[in-house]
Amino acid sequence: MEEYRIHRDILCIDLRGFYASVECVARGLDPHKTPLIVADKSRGKGSIVLAVSPFLKARGLPGRFRLYELPKIDNLIIARPRMRKYLEVAQAVNAIYLSYVAPEDLHIYSVDEAFLDLTAYRSYYQESVSALAGRILEDIRKKTGVPAAVGIGKNLLLAKLALDLKAKKKPSGIAKMDYDDVEKDLWPLSPLAKMWGIGHRMEKRLNALGLFTVGDIARYDRAKLKRFFGVIGEELFYHTHGIDQAVISAPVESARTPERSVGLGQTLFRDYTVPDVFTLILEMADDTAERLRFLRKEAKTIHLGVSYSKAAPGGFARQISLPEATDSAEEIKQACLALFEKHYDHAPVRRITIRAGNLAAKRPFRQLSFFQDHTRKEREERLMETLDLMKRRFGRTAVLRLASLFDAGTARRRAHLVGGHRE
Repeated sequence: MEEYRIHRDILCIDLRGFYASVECVARGLDPHKTPLIVADKSRGKGSIVLAVSPFLKARGLPGRFRLYELPKIDNLIIARPRMRKYLEVAQAVNAIYLSYVAPEDLHIYSVDEAFLDLTAYRSYYQESVSALAGRILEDIRKKTGVPAAVGIGKNLLLAKLALDLKAKKKPSGIAKMDYDDVEKDLWPLSPLAKMWGIGHRMEKRLNALGLFTVGDIARYDRAKLKRFFGVIGEELFYHTHGIDQAVISAPVESARTPERSVGLGQTLFRDYTVPDVFTLILEMADDTAERLRFLRKEAKTIHLGVSYSKAAPGGFARQISLPEATDSAEEIKQACLALFEKHYDHAPVRRITIRAGNLAAKRPFRQLSFFQDHTRKEREERLMETLDLMKRRFGRTAVLRLASLFDAGTARRRAHLVGGHRE
């Protein structure tokens, strides 16, 4: 494995309990001493808790759950989400990062997490990586009040693992992970979904092969993993050995995961049934197609996920391959309706997800068929381009389908949300 190892100085920084910490600071309170959660009580007891303060996290409260699962906590503060405020603080933190490294050595992974490559700056700062990491965390605390943790590694993966497995548990918030630590610190990890990059579905498939710890995967036959899971299986094998050759300053396609799908999901405020569900599918197909057009992409696979209400738990997640890649809202809608009619069992719906996958660059030309009305398709494309332009210029509610004006529609309300919330 030695030939695959790279040796850089990477930081992975996480803003601890970010939304909750911002709310604590805004109230003049210490995030490490304040019982505060971020949730919108007006949405009912089923509302998701978006963040908990480091104080509550240290006492075993999970990061995400629903309000009805909240245990009794003395002097608890429930703060309504303010997404614009969080984005402002995130921008201030990003400015701090850019005071230490150039933009090409910074990768913003999420609103509260980022990777910094310090390899080229060691001689300039004349400090150890750990000391420099501590200085960055102190700058964040002084300028925003938000506590942070940092993982240090020789590649992006090791830095992230150092953050998740070690740094978040240490009072200092700083931890390292090297190649020599992988067998000791990573291989015993179980369940597998605790490892960055392994979701619950992948975990079940790995468990079916008799793989229950990260070490089980590391000792498994690499060729078999590739045969079972494709390129992802081979990548997973190398990750269990701490191998990751991605470099932040490399071209985007090699340094970051390419866009594999686009779409959206929404949790509903009430139970939906037919025909109201059809209105949502129409709106969401429009949004998905608009995102495809913005990216100049077409999708060959359409995924529909439906979750039922608490009264009728369950749902389904299915996908369909199209005869031809598309960015048409009508074709995406028809694919979703076909999946819905085939798998829906008449239970009340509480969440819908639509994703368009298997993406490719939009084709300047396409193969003509005797069985399609190409004049109609060209008219539709010109119309959609015009509507996209109007929305970008005058706002998302400048043009709406008539169906969105009925009570079942959510497009008007969602247009005024930031990150799914009112502020």
